[in-house]
Amino acid sequence: MSASVAKRISPLRALAFAGALAAASLLTAGTAAAEGNPVEGVDWDTATSSHKCADQSDQFRFRFYYNSNQAGAWINIGHSVYDLKSVEIGGSGGGYQALYFCDKGNGAGQYVANNAASAYNWFLGYCATVHYNSGYRGAEEHVYPNNGINLTSTKNNNRSINFEAC
Repeated sequence: MSASVAKRISPLRALAFAGALAAASLLTAGTAAAEGNPVEGVDWDTATSSHKCADQSDQFRFRFYYNSNQAGAWINIGHSVYDLKSVEIGGSGGGYQALYFCDKGNGAGQYVANNAASAYNWFLGYCATVHYNSGYRGAEEHVYPNNGINLTSTKNNNRSINFEAC
């Protein structure tokens, strides 16, 4: 290949490469901006948010279900929750409340703590661990990204949930 042909191709290749990098960064930025980060924030963000009962939420992408097979009433979770039955409201001095299943079917209005039979995790890159006891202790089950499960060792005995990158 002559030097003049190489000079003409090289800028074209550089331009194509730069365009591909720009497109990739836009796609990555769009994905990151759209999804919440469940390892940031505090449990009262879940208790007081309208996202907890939304049909779909980009910020609250984990869902507990009252029945097996992702059926019945549900609640969206957006952050780790130390105790599903005693969530501090608004920080220090705001009081405590339990999380309840939303008005969306069988089990609506029931406590989420010790009443969930299944779960689904839509978070990308974050694994959820459902714990038998409050404080992220006791028997546990993992719900991987884009995956739903019927709870077994924590079925109707779920008291906390923790998220981590996976």
